[in-house]
Amino acid sequence: MTKNFKTIFLFTISLFAVLITLNTATELDLQKTGWYSGAIMYFFSFSFFQINFLENKVSKGRSFVRLYLFLTAIKMFLSVFFIIVYGLIEGQNIEMEFFIWFFVLYLLYTFLLSWIFYKRR
Repeated sequence: MTKNFKTIFLFTISLFAVLITLNTATELDLQKTGWYSGAIMYFFSFSFFQINFLENKVSKGRSFVRLYLFLTAIKMFLSVFFIIVYGLIEGQNIEMEFFIWFFVLYLLYTFLLSWIFYKRR
């Protein structure tokens, strides 16, 4: 288990704690359908996938940047697909809070991966 994986894993655990806290502290029933937890697992899974590719010894310099940008574009495409599936399944029961949650998760995980791979070692 690498240090980067541990970072993403602990970050994900803390997001579940935030979700549970929001669920109990507010009147919103955020875990009623499972989409909020599913979004966390989606970003964790893709981040794990991205870390595995980017930690490869072949990915150095220019090839690393290309691969990072390519994987970020794939994440963006799959995120749009996730939102479309959410909209199609939920129909009239779409919650605006979910879109905000998903957008915040997208930004947080993208920032965390950028920080992990671009920090000075």
